[in-house]
Amino acid sequence: MGKYSKFQRPPMTKSTEIHPIWRGIGCLMMVVIPLVSYAGAVKIVDYGIQHYWPFPASFLGYVQFPQWVWRAPVLPLLVSPIANFRNLGAVAVVTVALIVALAGIFSTVYAITYRFMGPSHYTPIDAPPAKYKPKHYKR
Repeated sequence: MGKYSKFQRPPMTKSTEIHPIWRGIGCLMMVVIPLVSYAGAVKIVDYGIQHYWPFPASFLGYVQFPQWVWRAPVLPLLVSPIANFRNLGAVAVVTVALIVALAGIFSTVYAITYRFMGPSHYTPIDAPPAKYKPKHYKR
């Protein structure tokens, strides 16, 4: 090999496609977490009411709509299921809290799993990390 000749490594073939398992886990999380959170919120609110947990009074009971909503042509069809749902405010707040908590837990577990089972951070082209140890100076 001459002094001025180029050395080129063969290009690496990197797969850009995501493994179907990782897509399946994400899809499952988008569907399962809200359903589990809603079911858990209904149970938690019912348990909390029976054991006198301090929920705000505005979150408990049925939702009250103004009279003009009931006189509109289409709105009563849309609003009647909401108006017949007991403790909707408390269930909605607890559902959102559970979604945030469960998504955080599952995302953390997913990140740890991907860290150990995912691809390497370094490719064969990367230089190894520096092994530099600084001196400790005393004054």
